[in-house]
Amino acid sequence: MTTIFGRPSGLERSATALVAMDKFRGTASARDLVNAVARALESNKYVTDLQPMSDGGEGFREAFAGEEVTVEVPGPLGTLVEARITLDDSLTGRRAVLEIAEVVGRDHLVSPSRRDALDASSAGVGHLIVSAVDLGATSILIGAGGSATSDGGLGCYQVLRAAGGLAVPVSVATDVTARFSGLLRYAEQKGVHAEDMALLEQRLKDVRALYLKEQRVDVELLARTGASGGIPAALAALGAVLTSGFEVVASSVNLLERVRRSALVVTGEGRLDAGSLEGKVTSAIASMVGDSAALLVVCGSVEREAALSFQSRFPNARVVSLVELFGEERAMADVLACVEIVVAEETQ
Repeated sequence: MTTIFGRPSGLERSATALVAMDKFRGTASARDLVNAVARALESNKYVTDLQPMSDGGEGFREAFAGEEVTVEVPGPLGTLVEARITLDDSLTGRRAVLEIAEVVGRDHLVSPSRRDALDASSAGVGHLIVSAVDLGATSILIGAGGSATSDGGLGCYQVLRAAGGLAVPVSVATDVTARFSGLLRYAEQKGVHAEDMALLEQRLKDVRALYLKEQRVDVELLARTGASGGIPAALAALGAVLTSGFEVVASSVNLLERVRRSALVVTGEGRLDAGSLEGKVTSAIASMVGDSAALLVVCGSVEREAALSFQSRFPNARVVSLVELFGEERAMADVLACVEIVVAEETQ
């Protein structure tokens, strides 16, 4: 195999390996990847500790244990879609964990027309929150990332306003820190045409003014309100707290302590690029590991410059690109098998 960095040393058989993978967008979920890595490690006699990871986007809800309930809510164009709510009962009450991507994610609007990209609504997220309250939730945690919408959260806001606002405390975990107007940077990725950007910019100014008038909250002054098409802005205007997706997951699952108990940590994401170095799952976990354990990073693809920056920051890491080893077609079509092969060879 062609390598990028030197092989980690000191990996002992029967040692504990923490597997904390993020999803490979469009090819494999975090849970499936974690299980694939575990199979390879266990064949090499490692004791595995498994944790699907997310920074707020796709797969966020899967990082949490609890009872799963399926409900139907409107997708980005109003057609009903199935979304799940994870309910966790404790002495402090019933927490509901939701994921925006399951309701208005890009999988529900893969190739939007010019009109669809502008019309995509976040209303379904408001309905999902109302459903969680109806199921007895006393608090709600929402993963905000991967949306196909750019409505500034207006659809979600209107549903919740009609329902009387937020009935329980809500925390919103985001994967970016952009302010409200920053969501314009992501609009073209969601199908908004360049010719429509001025129209969208004016819409967002109007939405910002509405939140300020009705809730006395200027969402442009708040970090993270530009995530997920502005849905966090709507929720913040109604009193929700915005926070880091990775930090919420890491804290909830006691990740730092589990890292400290491990001789090897395996993490990774679909593509290691410049964005990966800005607090995303892979770099955040690498920061936790430091030099306390060996670190294996398995990614679908790797941007060369980002890999060099990652190496300089985390010299003990070993980074592997599936595309480099297997070619793009196989790496995407047979990703789990490729992951198993890589991990088995790297840890034998």
